[in-house]
Amino acid sequence: MTAAIRKATWLELFYDLVFVVAIAKAVHALGHVHDGHIPVEYYAKYVLMMVPLWWAWTGHTLFANRFGTDDTIQRLMTFAQMACAIALAVFIDPDFDQHYRGFLLSYAAFRGLLVLMYWRATATAETNADVARYLANGFTAGVLISLSSLLFDGDLKYVVLYAGIGVDILVTVVGRDRLKHAPVQAHHMPERFGLLTIILLGESVAGLVSSLDAVGVSGQALLAVFAGFVWTGSIWWAYFENLEHCIYGRSLGTGQATIYLHLLIYIFLGGIANTIRFAIDPALALIDYKLLAGISTVGFVVALELLHLSYHPKAEWRPLLLNAAILFALVIAGIALSPSSLITLLAMAAVFVAYASLDARRRRKVNNA
Repeated sequence: MTAAIRKATWLELFYDLVFVVAIAKAVHALGHVHDGHIPVEYYAKYVLMMVPLWWAWTGHTLFANRFGTDDTIQRLMTFAQMACAIALAVFIDPDFDQHYRGFLLSYAAFRGLLVLMYWRATATAETNADVARYLANGFTAGVLISLSSLLFDGDLKYVVLYAGIGVDILVTVVGRDRLKHAPVQAHHMPERFGLLTIILLGESVAGLVSSLDAVGVSGQALLAVFAGFVWTGSIWWAYFENLEHCIYGRSLGTGQATIYLHLLIYIFLGGIANTIRFAIDPALALIDYKLLAGISTVGFVVALELLHLSYHPKAEWRPLLLNAAILFALVIAGIALSPSSLITLLAMAAVFVAYASLDARRRRKVNNA
């Protein structure tokens, strides 16, 4: 008898909606401009905020994937985590230093609740209680290290915070063989990460409307909105077609390639959302705009192609790499040669439409072979 396909619950969808607020604030924090420039430290602060958000969301998602029961106690603990996510959103600000203590305590409370969920699973899980115990022990150490950053000042507090997150990640990497005894569910996990990808793409769409409201309706603004929507749609096409046919429903083992590469995908999608926004509302100097567009687009392309290579059969690597090389070259050329932010946006939209078309043709050849 075929096992039932595990799907996202209604509570998980509500959970994602709460994270929309925190993610939106982090993405907008990157877009603060001073005299036509985004200060370099804002790029760093953006990453500093996105990593804990991704790890918090991922922690609950993977727990639900392996040990989810959707019973009353788990629902209540999930609601408590959602409250922590709201608190995280409150303390997300470009002036991150000033709000760091509140952000850290919210994050630590979130991870502490996750640890309690794992300890509960050691007693209630019908299988793989040893895996739950291993993760509970490891994540306890990680959250205590992160929490101890309260004892430090200056940049050292960030080092300690990320040392705790690093310990969490190391626990999963070192324990990979142990985690193979509790493999991720092949439909649920790609669906969950795909839903968060949609949230990040939604930031680009939201930016279309908010930016047009800021500058007013004009021919140039409408052209930029159209190009931004086409670019976003092309990214959706290339990402989800491959997710659907090469990842969704396939055996993923521990799923670590999907988990960690999506961190990069999410970070760079936030950068792309700002790239689109600043083409409609041209508040950035051209060189700064090209820097933002280059870092965001090239980073996204690299992360996406690494994800594809992780799950496509090796026999398909050659056409994948060829299409990736074409995309990479066109992205660099389009950004380097464009004389304005609008032309840069139009070029990226055209390049990604071409890439989505090439990738669709590649998949048809594979299916017809």
